[in-house]
Amino acid sequence: MAVPTITTAILRQVAHILREGEEPKWMQPARCIESEIDLEDDRFENDEEPQTENLDAESKVKVTELDPEDDRFESIVQEQLDGGSYLGCTGCLAAGLRKALEVPTSEILVTDQRLIVVDVNGVDEAELEWEVDRTAILHVWRRSRFLEPGRVVIAFKDGSVLALHVGLLGGKSACKLVEAIH
Repeated sequence: MAVPTITTAILRQVAHILREGEEPKWMQPARCIESEIDLEDDRFENDEEPQTENLDAESKVKVTELDPEDDRFESIVQEQLDGGSYLGCTGCLAAGLRKALEVPTSEILVTDQRLIVVDVNGVDEAELEWEVDRTAILHVWRRSRFLEPGRVVIAFKDGSVLALHVGLLGGKSACKLVEAIH
């Protein structure tokens, strides 16, 4: 009897979500934990973003104007985040990912074609919460901070950016996520 691989175990949970021929590469619990700056943001009343509000409008540099191969890319984006975890506007990819990660049982799944968030609650069948083709990802990197070793930053081609946390302890899961997307 063959010992199931991690990929086989993932496939059993999410086979119904995958496209024909799509292969899972990696899956792990993930969260978007708001930074103090994000939590203190009082620009919106009733906790809702107006459709016309563009959080990126005041940025000095547009993420889409940067070259992800430039050695300064990551530090410039970090500067734009200014200690926060989110840069974008209503309807952007980072906002969709951020919302999908609000589900307490959400896990991030990387396939050979997409980045997906699934709700794996252990009772029902895994449910698709959010998805994007991997071609929409501009750059991804691990960016640990004190007490946040599993922090990963994803910059999307629409100019939005989200910092998220993967795994439970340590930074090993963060490294694996970055590796799976590259």
